[in-house]
Amino acid sequence: MLEKLQTLPVYIELQKKFDMMSSREQLLLKLMFVALLMVLAYAVMWRPAQAYMQSAEAQLQQAQELVALIHKNQSVLRSRSASSGSNTAALDSQQLVSSVTNMARQHQLTLKRFEPSGENKVKVWVDDVPFNNMIAWLTQLHESLGIRVELVTIEKQDTEGRVTARLTLSS
Repeated sequence: MLEKLQTLPVYIELQKKFDMMSSREQLLLKLMFVALLMVLAYAVMWRPAQAYMQSAEAQLQQAQELVALIHKNQSVLRSRSASSGSNTAALDSQQLVSSVTNMARQHQLTLKRFEPSGENKVKVWVDDVPFNNMIAWLTQLHESLGIRVELVTIEKQDTEGRVTARLTLSS
């Protein structure tokens, strides 16, 4: 590869010009070449790596805050659950779906998808909803109808305070 490069007319012309320069000019040209390589290495490799690392650290911090918020609200929900007890009768699948969707509408939540799962369970998917609205919705479901969250998977969205969740609710 280097041999092919050395046979090119442009390379030969540049080599002649370089050889005709004084040793001081050659040294300066070599230093400029090294400086140019360092600037390119910084611009192409180091800067994007730094930006990616800062972005990852910010995402980690946001995820940690979301986990702390979830743990905080989880203990509140558990304490309310223990003190109130479940004094409502179990809802059948159709009543459960109806109750869940009606209360979701009251809390301005749009259910992406839902499907009955067994006699007294329903799986629910919500996309890009306010976290606080979702917690208020789940709290009201539990307090007024005795509907419990059996399984929940929550993912933080790019917009602050918004989440996507998959839930399994039971009566």
